Amino acid sequence: MEKTMKAVRIHGPAKARFEDVPLPEVTPDDVLIRIRAVGICGTDLELYDGTMFYLSSGMCKLPMTPGHEWAGDVVTVGAHVTEFQIGDKVTGECSVGCRSCVYCLRGWYSQCPNRTETGVLNRDGGFAQYISFPRFFLHKCNRMKLEEAAFIEPTGIALYPTKTLGICPDDVVAIVGPGPIGLFAIQTAKAYGARTIVLLGTNDQRLAIGATLGADVTVNVTREDPVQKIRQATAGHMVDAVIEAVGKPGAWEFLPSILAPRARVAVTGLYGGKKCQIDFDTFVVNNITVYGSLGGPNVWDEAIDLHERGLVKAEPLITHRLPLSEFERGFDIVRNRRENALKVILNP
Repeated sequence: MEKTMKAVRIHGPAKARFEDVPLPEVTPDDVLIRIRAVGICGTDLELYDGTMFYLSSGMCKLPMTPGHEWAGDVVTVGAHVTEFQIGDKVTGECSVGCRSCVYCLRGWYSQCPNRTETGVLNRDGGFAQYISFPRFFLHKCNRMKLEEAAFIEPTGIALYPTKTLGICPDDVVAIVGPGPIGLFAIQTAKAYGARTIVLLGTNDQRLAIGATLGADVTVNVTREDPVQKIRQATAGHMVDAVIEAVGKPGAWEFLPSILAPRARVAVTGLYGGKKCQIDFDTFVVNNITVYGSLGGPNVWDEAIDLHERGLVKAEPLITHRLPLSEFERGFDIVRNRRENALKVILNP
């Protein structure tokens, strides 16, 4: 095997190169994987632009290789690795905990103060031909297409709040935001038996995709009254559980008004420092519970199982495929939503 590989390296704001770098080291607990597919996420654009919080706060340094939505096949295993074999299809988690702090020992490794995050925080990611990855945070996906397996990470981000909220067949569920996370959340909520799923957003094309994936009601909030439409669709019951997947303050202008008493809300969107005006009287009077939802800890094997059983599908979200060398074109497609872009796959 050659000692170098091609990778995308971010060197500064809007300064990234597709260049030769050393092949990553494989320690006894690591697995070397040939990357076959990697998705572009909004976080990758923030890193490229230099606006991502981890960069502005000094938590991580450049240069770095982005990419936290990836899948590939095993080419080398470390001396301590017995659970993976050469040729296995695999994907790896974003949050990689230290496995020894109080948060990791409780299973909360996405809160580990010593964590790295693949392609985001002090750990090179999947915008490369190869990645070396710790076996403890690696998962087999042998019955999946690798292109779809690259989206286990966003599936996990949708599945985690689905489980946190305890979504069940008695629930009317609202998904706010028909982006990739919201579209996966429709499918995870449906897999958990939600009685009715309402999708709210501003993009008709994405709302239509949501309807094909299981949304029973769609609401374009730019021209429809979400309160009135949900009241009509639920015979006045309103919404028992909400997965907020948009990260825009405007969502909170209507969100309190669609909640049923004792509703639960999970917030997955990041707001980039923008402030929200929230009617907390509604939350107090109606005993509303709000959860923050970061990443997808402890749900990866279940997310893979949902895909393998056909209960969650990534293929309808993949709109573009490009070679890794054309990453800047891919960034432009995602940033400007060209040609109704949803997910862009890069092939190293």
